[in-house]
Amino acid sequence: MVTVETPASFQWNDTNSHWVKNYLMPKSDLLVTLTAEADLSLNEMTESKFTQLCQLLETTAEGRELRNKMFKAWRSKKSRDSDNGKKLYTFNLSIKAGEQLKKIAKQAPLNQTLESLIFAGKNNSGNDEKLQQQLAQCKLENKQLQLQLSDALQNTQTINDDAEIESLINSDLQVTELAKLEKSKLIKQILMLKRKR
Repeated sequence: MVTVETPASFQWNDTNSHWVKNYLMPKSDLLVTLTAEADLSLNEMTESKFTQLCQLLETTAEGRELRNKMFKAWRSKKSRDSDNGKKLYTFNLSIKAGEQLKKIAKQAPLNQTLESLIFAGKNNSGNDEKLQQQLAQCKLENKQLQLQLSDALQNTQTINDDAEIESLINSDLQVTELAKLEKSKLIKQILMLKRKR
């Protein structure tokens, strides 16, 4: 007789036997065909009868397929049950988006990468209000600085105008002083002024 290994997580108890019965009930027609020789009733399924059923299923291709599907469904159920607070989502992505997701994920599982991207977006949206407040504050400070700069430019223009007036006065004074000097001293003074410039 063929020995059939059940998944490591599968233990025969009330919960699991109930699941097996519910899983196999819609397939009862196929079971009757595959187990016609054995006296196996889904309603009176025990651990030993379940083992006997699995051994019978292993003898045909249809039976092996049914057994494999059943244990695959069992592993999926256990995985879902162990994922507390998680739910299975199925959706389509474009090939390009899928490739980009794999690049972003690098060595991490895709579901963890998606979760981190989603929560990063949520955290950023919470920061949007703070960023808006900071932006408003920066705009206000910018306006104040522009006013200060405008005032400074006007003061600089006034200072430049004052400097030009003083320069003109100084040059007029120099001309007056030069006129008072003798001719030789005048030439020396002009030469000294030319050197300064």
